Amino acid sequence: MEAYIFVLVLVCMLVYWYTAQQAKTFAVVYARRECEKHGVQLLDQTVQQQKLSLSRNHAQQWRFWREYRFEYSSDGVNRYQGQLVILGHRLLRSQLETSNPVIH
Repeated sequence: MEAYIFVLVLVCMLVYWYTAQQAKTFAVVYARRECEKHGVQLLDQTVQQQKLSLSRNHAQQWRFWREYRFEYSSDGVNRYQGQLVILGHRLLRSQLETSNPVIH
């Protein structure tokens, strides 16, 4: 019985790892597209996961909700932060930090 539980836990961990790698690949693609759309350069060609939770999509199915951060540059010198929110494999929101912050 213990062997079955061990195998089940191992399979769950492998499935989670595989889906996390897929999600990160999608996030890098989304970050690259957002940078191209705004005419800026994605730095380090990677993203970092900041948050993870479960949420329902529009069809009421449970999916992983992930928030990623990435860095980009508009001039090749200064680094700025970008953010992506992904539900499953679908981009929900993207945001690029402005290089000229508004001061009130």
